[in-house]
Amino acid sequence: MTSYAERLDRLGTLIQSFKAQGQHEAFVDLLKGVTLVVREADNAGAPELPQVVDKAGDILSKAVDWAYSEGDFDFLPSYAHSFENPPVKDSLSLETRRARQAASDFIAQFERMFFGRATGEPTRLTDNQLSKPWPDTPHPHPNTTRLSRFREGIPVTATADAPLAQTIYQARCEVTSDTLNSPISFAITANSSALAVIQQGGWKNREPLLTVYILDDEADSAGKGKVDKDAAEVLSWHGFRYMGLECGLSEVAYEVAMDTPRQLAIVADSRRIKTFSLGGDVTFNGWKPSLGKNVHTMKSAGYDGPLVVLPEGRIARAGKGGAAIWNLDSLETQEGGKRVGRGEFDIEHSMRDVDTDIELSTGSIPTTTLTFSRNTLTPASWHLHEPSGNVLAGENGNKSHSYGCYSVDLNGGGKVVSQYLGHGGNVTAFSTSPGDANVFATACGDGFARLYDVRHPLPVVTIDSGKSSEFCSTIQFIHPDGIPTVFTGSDRYQNIMTWDVRARSLVYELATGNNAVRALCWDAKRTTLYAATECDYMDRLGFTHGYRAAHIPGWAKRVPEPEPVRGPDEDEDEEGDGEHCWPENAPHEERYFGYAYDAGEHALLRYQYKEDPKPDVLPEYGRAQMGGGFW
Repeated sequence: MTSYAERLDRLGTLIQSFKAQGQHEAFVDLLKGVTLVVREADNAGAPELPQVVDKAGDILSKAVDWAYSEGDFDFLPSYAHSFENPPVKDSLSLETRRARQAASDFIAQFERMFFGRATGEPTRLTDNQLSKPWPDTPHPHPNTTRLSRFREGIPVTATADAPLAQTIYQARCEVTSDTLNSPISFAITANSSALAVIQQGGWKNREPLLTVYILDDEADSAGKGKVDKDAAEVLSWHGFRYMGLECGLSEVAYEVAMDTPRQLAIVADSRRIKTFSLGGDVTFNGWKPSLGKNVHTMKSAGYDGPLVVLPEGRIARAGKGGAAIWNLDSLETQEGGKRVGRGEFDIEHSMRDVDTDIELSTGSIPTTTLTFSRNTLTPASWHLHEPSGNVLAGENGNKSHSYGCYSVDLNGGGKVVSQYLGHGGNVTAFSTSPGDANVFATACGDGFARLYDVRHPLPVVTIDSGKSSEFCSTIQFIHPDGIPTVFTGSDRYQNIMTWDVRARSLVYELATGNNAVRALCWDAKRTTLYAATECDYMDRLGFTHGYRAAHIPGWAKRVPEPEPVRGPDEDEDEEGDGEHCWPENAPHEERYFGYAYDAGEHALLRYQYKEDPKPDVLPEYGRAQMGGGFW
């Protein structure tokens, strides 16, 4: 009988010799063959399974690299799902107004080129050629938010016996927003007390910006005793409480993490890491820093990858082939504004507009460094899997030309203890849930979200979030009332999708104001979903582009209005209402959601689920203008 290794060798040879560009299906079938061998070995409990997974991982990683470099793939289809569990898909397939209108305009242009004129009147889309208007779609509860759109015929798994889950599955939430600069990412504390958002701003988007939102009620988070005059000012605006902090970094920060026990927000650029106090009674070497104070600076030269907070006050940062670790309790602090580290930080090559805001500490060197047992591993993302104590790491294919996903034991010197197969691109994000110690979720550049059981090498659920046309850039995995639920964020489709894992279906999508979703996080304490979103129609100077007059029905306005009475021969006003505008390339029409909301700027969106919400709590319509207007 042919061994697993022999079958993989044969498939590896076929994949390595595959040169037929354009024959995508044949190539993907070979990848499916590789994962089939792994699945058989896993189901059989084969003692050589670790070696089978390693061999298959090397074959698949090289295959994915070829697919995007020479194979003419834009997005690899799913190849690691089982026959019994195909990818979960959206039951609704829509063509946007933009796509249909582009096809119509192309035909008219073609006719003009070859016949000298268009053979008919320019086609204008009618409502029955588009998606159903929102009033004709399901609304499972009177308090369902108008910024949701439900799919038809989806079985409901959350019943009255699971009230929290039912609240979420009926989209009973209040939606509010706050203005951001161009967002990069964010992180929330484990106790949901604070949310740190890193952004880029300034004239050329070269300034590192950090905004910390105080999520606890003012009475809960207020300090006891006398007022601390050294604390950062906490501002309030439309139900948000926040403080803006000067990072002191020489570049835009692109990594962020939170240390809950030590109440620290942690940000990093390519050369340094800085921590900032979130207040509380935490002390460092006898110093109790005021809210917002810069506590530590760490020198991370050679380690410019993602951050992860480890138990016992340790921070790890990845680099090529290894990681650096700092023990916060032993580090020198910046008490009194003093510098940390030897010498003065070199700002000569800084790209910031205002270099006087750069703090000049060179930073504390790592407490220790380690080399991964897989010495080519260069993580692009990683996440602590608390039940095992290991770190889940997704490889950076742009740097290493490998696309693996691993469990790494940093306590054991960087040993790779497990590998998880099936990704067709970089793992862009991980998510774990206290509701299931064995399952974790990944978002991937191939457009798929996946759920893995840490005990098995292949995904147990594959979700087609990107529809073979966009990345799946962010994910949240939660268990309201024990029901596994996934949120995925969309860039091109500019929405948030809510997936019922048990029903294997998309339940509904949430509007994001025509903004791309950069990151999601879940506030379990307040059953609230946060989304950091970016307006692709706004440039770095605040001007908006690519807008047209909006055609918003009365029922789709923030405060619904009766429809105007028109005669039988009167069409909708092509000039719109003169008040609102809408992106020309928006993936949704104005009738798609119950409230035709356009943010018109970068925004932090807050979807607060409640048993009895006020459905009229909605963000204000944005101030974008046609013709490059400044909001």
